[in-house]
Amino acid sequence: MGKLAAPARFDESKAELEKMLEIKSKLLWRAADGMQPCCGGTFGEISTCLESEVQIIQEALAALDKQDTAKAASLLRDYIKYLELLES
Repeated sequence: MGKLAAPARFDESKAELEKMLEIKSKLLWRAADGMQPCCGGTFGEISTCLESEVQIIQEALAALDKQDTAKAASLLRDYIKYLELLES
């Protein structure tokens, strides 16, 4: 989150989110396409998780496009909480 607060690192933050979105989108495509998942869970569960992650990252990128770093940071905090819930 610290990078979002530093205007000089804005482009770096945005590039990292774009890369995350690309990766999650590819994983979602693979799960939806019926390929065997690399982790536990059904395809439906994996697809749902990935869809949620993709949506949050897309919303964070949209906020960054509008120069709304506060909203992007809030969405990323929500994303971290979501990932923590998945781990438990």
